[in-house]
Order: sequence, then C-alpha cells, then structure tokens
Amino acid sequence: MLKQLIGILAILAVGGCGATANESPAQMQRATLTNPSSQIHAELQQALATLLGASNVLIADDAFTQFSQEVIERAQHKDANGLLIMGRSTEMPVTVQLLKQGDNCLLRHVQSGNTTSLSQARCAAEK
Repeated sequence: MLKQLIGILAILAVGGCGATANESPAQMQRATLTNPSSQIHAELQQALATLLGASNVLIADDAFTQFSQEVIERAQHKDANGLLIMGRSTEMPVTVQLLKQGDNCLLRHVQSGNTTSLSQARCAAEK
C-alpha cells in the first residue's frame, strides 16, 4: 500500500513539473503604438529617461507609431554662435525598441537589454 502511494505521488510530482515548464511567459514581439496621445508621449519620455538614466529625453510626437525601434542621440551642447562646445561628439546613439508581451507594452534599451513596462500605452505587434 505504501509503495502504491509513493508511486502515485511520484507520478503527480513529475506531471506537475512538466505542466509548469510548459507555462512560459508570452514571447516578446516588436510593436507599434496604437493609442498615441500627449499622455502616452509623456509616459514614453519618462520611461525612456528612467531607462537611459537621463534627466529628460525628447522624442518626436509620432515616436513608435510607424516603427518599433527608435534611435536616440545625446543633445549636442552649442555656444552662442552655434558651435559645438566640446568639438565633435563621437558618442554612439542609443537604440530603444517597443515590445509587446501578452497585453503589456515594454520599452527595451537594445544595447543593455534592460526593459521597463508602460502602464498607459497600448501597442500591437509590428507588421
């Protein structure tokens, strides 16, 4: 009787492990915004600033509406004559990508792989 009980418990345990292994999180897909607005624009700018460790980030009003990826360059500091203060900038631009995972929209810093979730933005898989 004890051997049968142990056998049944072993089968249930192995079956339970297999079931949880198949329940992986939804795949991330490239996405574009479906509800662009001034509120979403502000949320994107705040999320990008946090993700990139910047005080603020300026993006176009139509960012992420046509393409899932955007390239962001650091603003160049210029003097009163319009000349670069520190000469030519050799810093590489940053690439960020809008992703959809299930019902969630995420922003990913492509170079580091860091992601942040957007609470108000809605997106659809890129075509």
